[in-house]
Amino acid sequence: MRKLPRLYPRTIYGQMVTLVSVCMFLTLSITPFLLYAFRPLVPPLPGGPWTNILAIETGIEALQAAPPQFREAIAQKISGNGLNFSVGPTPACAVVPTDPMTGFIQHMLVSRGNLGNHALRARSCAGHDEHMPMSYLSLSHENISVLVYNSHNHHIGHMMHWTMPLTVSLVFLVTITLSLTFWSIWHISRPLRNIAAQADAFGYDSTPDPLPEHGPTEVRRLTHAFNRMQARIAASAEERTRMLIAIGHDLRTPLTRLFMRLELGGEEASPAAMKHDLTLMKKMLNGTLHFLREQTHAEKAEAIDLASLLESLCHEFSVVGHSIHYSGPAQLICICQTTPLERAFSNLIENGLKYGTDVTVSLKSEGHRALIDIRDNGPGIPDNLLASARLPFYRLDPARASDGGLGLGLSIADAIITRHNGQLSLSNIKPHGLRAHIALPLGIVSKPCKPGGL
Repeated sequence: MRKLPRLYPRTIYGQMVTLVSVCMFLTLSITPFLLYAFRPLVPPLPGGPWTNILAIETGIEALQAAPPQFREAIAQKISGNGLNFSVGPTPACAVVPTDPMTGFIQHMLVSRGNLGNHALRARSCAGHDEHMPMSYLSLSHENISVLVYNSHNHHIGHMMHWTMPLTVSLVFLVTITLSLTFWSIWHISRPLRNIAAQADAFGYDSTPDPLPEHGPTEVRRLTHAFNRMQARIAASAEERTRMLIAIGHDLRTPLTRLFMRLELGGEEASPAAMKHDLTLMKKMLNGTLHFLREQTHAEKAEAIDLASLLESLCHEFSVVGHSIHYSGPAQLICICQTTPLERAFSNLIENGLKYGTDVTVSLKSEGHRALIDIRDNGPGIPDNLLASARLPFYRLDPARASDGGLGLGLSIADAIITRHNGQLSLSNIKPHGLRAHIALPLGIVSKPCKPGGL
């Protein structure tokens, strides 16, 4: 069954953009519904002296226009929300010093001129709160009076009704945003916590299992890089252990012979015999030191003629009596580290000449890569040992220790080619022979390996 395409983005940037976009879309979608559901049919007037002035003016005009017998009933109906209208006897009022709000209301009503030319009396009366008096207004000729509470006309119910859509939208936005943010942080940080735990445990376990690669693309790349680093460090530690074992094992043989020569004396302890063993030991140690130096070689990359380099190597081996042939273009430019790459090719050619009598070196280009084949007519390598042949200090023939060989030729060549972002593969040729195939980029060379890395 064909899988549906994954709509959720894989990158951290894409996930955060998606989360914010979804939150904004949901909020903008819900806000119009809330505005429609909670909108008041007739919006109430906000509190404050201006609206009280309008309400007082409108109420008095309504009472003035009504027949006398209906004024009392109308006054009761329009009273409320801090305004009490009355018709008839003057309500009781404990007079206090005039409050500024009282004078302001009187001044505004008179200046507007909508209540006629009759005198409007105003005084302040003691209210329920001694710090907030009431304003008492009266038109004596109409027997109309108004008692105004000078406090701000705040109505919690109305305010809740006005602010409900905005409040609910804001709460919804904050809730969704926080929920998705906490989830995304947990989802992103979980692989990072695993990497931190694995890095902490790596000091105690030299061969840990690789971390699973999941999460956003950036985290998966980090996990992949960490796994590769972990594998390289583990391989380096294993290589150093193998190197110490190999050196100790190989040096033990000439050292034992030296002790025996000294004990036996005579011809066995001759300077020539002892010099042979010492030379063999020196050759082993020099080979090891050269291998370690090769890991940190920092030669600057430059453009060279790869065809000319291979042809020169073949000529150098042929002038000393070896059967070696080159085939390929007359020129092929490659950006690389000349000396290490020349050593890698030389090691592979020497390996072919050591086990065979004829070596063929071929070169061709394919896209942005150079393909080099080094073939010999030797016995080849057993198929089950092809992968191990490139390991440092691994010898297919243990008897080769007697000639000072440490099994580093293929290892050095593989490390140098890998450092150039290339690949070295070994395969057997039927009916006999070995083929070393090198795929080498023609462009940019990578940075030199750090100490201990391959």
